[in-house]
Amino acid sequence: MGGDDLDVARRLLPDLRLTLVAELGGGGRSSVRRVRAERRDGSSTSLIVKQFHSAGEGWVRECAALSAIPPGAPVPRLLAESATPPVAVLADLGGGACVADALLGDDPDRAAAAVVGWAEAIAALHVASRGSRPAFAAALQERAGDLPVAESPMRAELDDAVRVLDRDCGSLGVAVPTGAFADLRGLADRLGDSGPAALTPADACPDNNVGVDGRLVLLDFEGAQWRNVAWDVAYLLVPWPSCWCCWRMPDDVIAGAVAAYRSSASRAMAEVGDARFERDVEAAALGWALISTTWFLDNALGQDPVTNPDRPTPTRRAMILHRLDRTAGSDEVPSLADLAGRLAAELRSRWGNVPLALAPAFDSGPR
Repeated sequence: MGGDDLDVARRLLPDLRLTLVAELGGGGRSSVRRVRAERRDGSSTSLIVKQFHSAGEGWVRECAALSAIPPGAPVPRLLAESATPPVAVLADLGGGACVADALLGDDPDRAAAAVVGWAEAIAALHVASRGSRPAFAAALQERAGDLPVAESPMRAELDDAVRVLDRDCGSLGVAVPTGAFADLRGLADRLGDSGPAALTPADACPDNNVGVDGRLVLLDFEGAQWRNVAWDVAYLLVPWPSCWCCWRMPDDVIAGAVAAYRSSASRAMAEVGDARFERDVEAAALGWALISTTWFLDNALGQDPVTNPDRPTPTRRAMILHRLDRTAGSDEVPSLADLAGRLAAELRSRWGNVPLALAPAFDSGPR
């Protein structure tokens, strides 16, 4: 790679003169850069060059998903790609605000509107991609080579959660209720692809989006998969199981966003308007609460360090207790509620009561 790491993109786009504009971060799995692309006639445009740090599932899933999703969906357009080294060139959507910006702000109405906007963007993606499974499967196979990449890893995710919960409950002295692990694994069938399913970025966190022309566009498809749409809608109830930006939200904000999703998606996916769908979303929320507990419990049992001192973030202990308490109060899957209650009681005896604060925007005064 050259001094500005754009040599691969230059080979992919030989008719454009690329100049680095800004480093946009990207995290531990990739580096993201904004570049100016000048055409031979002197006109120019802005592009995003995403370089993946390893030739793993991230590049495969992102490029496969963006190539399979029909035009018009709220996702960035894939312009070029390279497998070796793994690079994706995307249309630049600009530097608009994301949902996390609104949650970090001081305007509760703006934050509530942003959460509704997220729900509507997820609905628009689900509606647009609901017929894209064959194209996604083919795109995955084309790019994966010898790498085993499943259309949906949710069954494996649930199996991993059972394994970790079995270990941690044993070490903590928490008795696992009869049938709880079977019921947790059983969510893979209950919320499988036989119900309403679509393509999803999976890691649809409040900072993985950008406001463009009055609507949100979803970013970061490194975890893209095909799965039941209830798993995405349940992100609102937990909330945000895979994200640092996981403060508590007011009940009316959550209800409004779920209603916005159902109103938008039910026009093309009638099942999301049914009463059963409400129960499936609740079941998915129970699943996320326990799955995400297994992701963060080791650190929470240690010193519970702040992951990024430069931005406000709930502690893992507060996050875990909130999710377990919410699960314990559910009557959708009694064995999982019982397990969550027992685990929460044991952790609270060790940590004391660690409440999860409202997102800063909702904690700034009455709505």
